[in-house]
Amino acid sequence: MKLGSFPRRRDAGFTILEVAMTGFVLTLTIAGSITTLQMGFRAIDNARYTTLAGQILQSQMEKLRLLTWSQLTDATTGPVAYSTFAPDISSSSTAQINRFTTSTGGAGTCAMSIAAAPSPFGTTMKDITLTATWTGIDGMSHSLSYTTRYGQNGLSDFFYTSH
Repeated sequence: MKLGSFPRRRDAGFTILEVAMTGFVLTLTIAGSITTLQMGFRAIDNARYTTLAGQILQSQMEKLRLLTWSQLTDATTGPVAYSTFAPDISSSSTAQINRFTTSTGGAGTCAMSIAAAPSPFGTTMKDITLTATWTGIDGMSHSLSYTTRYGQNGLSDFFYTSH
């Protein structure tokens, strides 16, 4: 027998402590992976609905851009008479659209506010704010708003985005 070597037994195996440590490390690894996957799914859902909300708001903004001043300011049939709007999306997307809600319009609607601009532009300019609010898969409420001003001689070429 060599110096410093130990005889090996054929039936030697792992001790209970080694098995317990391996199980603990494996459990931590799996738990960390599941948590990371959940966070990833939440991020994907938030990104998907932020993009969809942006498309919905941009579409509505373009519809308002096409209106004349008299159409925009008509208090009986124009958009100024409404506080909500329904997205222009195909009926096959109903499940996604129903996650957008407003307190007054219910499921599948977004909020719209058209008000007079601050003085001295109150008679020749309107402040327009469109807001899409949805519930994420985590149950939390998210929203995206676009704000612009519409002048009597046309809609400005830019709008502001806020989260």
